[in-house]
Amino acid sequence: MYVLIKNRLASKYELDNSYTLDEALKLYALYERDMDIQTMRAEEMKAEVNKRR
Repeated sequence: MYVLIKNRLASKYELDNSYTLDEALKLYALYERDMDIQTMRAEEMKAEVNKRR
């Protein structure tokens, strides 16, 4: 859950008092999916640039 706090998606207080474990895990999964999508887009952009050379 440190990742959620570090990336300002949730505070320690929110994780302790507002979210259930299931909700916090879903939030983390959404964050991971977003990071994966950004990584894939960056790789696609690199491939496109390299293709043009």
